[in-house]
Amino acid sequence: MVARGTPSLLFRATMQHFPEIQLTFQEARVLGCLLEKEILTPASYPLTHNSLLIACNQTTSRDPITRFTGKEVAEALRGLSEKYLVEKTLGGRAPKFEHCIQDVLSIQRSECAVLTILLLRGPQSAGEIRQRTDRLHTFSSLDEVEETLTWFIEYPHGPLVRRIPVGEGRRVESFAHLLSPAAADSPSITGTPPAAEDTPAENGWRAAIEARLASLESEIAELRAGQAS
Repeated sequence: MVARGTPSLLFRATMQHFPEIQLTFQEARVLGCLLEKEILTPASYPLTHNSLLIACNQTTSRDPITRFTGKEVAEALRGLSEKYLVEKTLGGRAPKFEHCIQDVLSIQRSECAVLTILLLRGPQSAGEIRQRTDRLHTFSSLDEVEETLTWFIEYPHGPLVRRIPVGEGRRVESFAHLLSPAAADSPSITGTPPAAEDTPAENGWRAAIEARLASLESEIAELRAGQAS
């Protein structure tokens, strides 16, 4: 891992960029979690390894639900670090990690919200994306969501999102990210009906619980690191 800081000129010269960069499924989930938690739980961000493990395996706002091991998350962090997408921050007792996607992809808040949801929940319709990004960014209309998706599809260096046409069990057009080959194998593409969405009250309650849990995990990790030193 590299410590937090601006990439050197040598690093910038050897950096790859999307869509040349391809992520494993585990790397995509970890990156999505970092993007999500930066916005939803800023007080607990950057995240410790344990907090990231919990975020990856949480049973809400994830598709598919995973059971990653600590080793898998560590390997994903290593891979993302080698792609200049994650940095390890210094200064605390327990190592913490943050994304640095801005170094390889210049995106606005709206684009970040869409990318985050696609990384965490697989292929979705424009309507689902608008509803599920509500806590990350408020889109004024469905047209605004579709404009953002079009930006990814027409990305100058190659498409980052693809359209999935109606058919084979799908009643509406869907969209999937192209940052990982594993995305094409997502079970969501088969047309499995999406689960019922949470109400705003449930979303707020869950966000508070997740923020508190991430904070507690971070504190426990720091205490354990202090005892080991």
